[in-house]
Amino acid sequence: MSINCIVVTPAETAVETEASSITLPLFDGDKGVMADHAPMIGRLGNGELKLEGPEGGSRFYIEGGFVQVLDNTVSILTNRVVAVEDLDSSALAEELSDTLAMPGNNDEELDLRERASDAVRAQLRVAQRS
Repeated sequence: MSINCIVVTPAETAVETEASSITLPLFDGDKGVMADHAPMIGRLGNGELKLEGPEGGSRFYIEGGFVQVLDNTVSILTNRVVAVEDLDSSALAEELSDTLAMPGNNDEELDLRERASDAVRAQLRVAQRS
């Protein structure tokens, strides 16, 4: 039995496919979903989305959002989705340096810098797993 997986960003429906199992990056750890999973809603963190199917697997980096599991359909609403093969470790390392050099003169700037660096670090972790 398979699961329908739909990944939607503000700009588009980025992924719509069937999978036998899905691993999601919830904000407090990874969560596996297989066919006939109990209904749930969860908050996503930054990390790797893994889709396993009969023809092999697909891996994506997703950046936050929400997931709903209902009736063998996994609906993911996220800010950003990038195929793992499109992540460039050297460019991300450079981006992390630039992010860490952002100003931090007040709480708002510090928060912005921290969120940006967390997102780049998460992308690096996903890229380096491949």
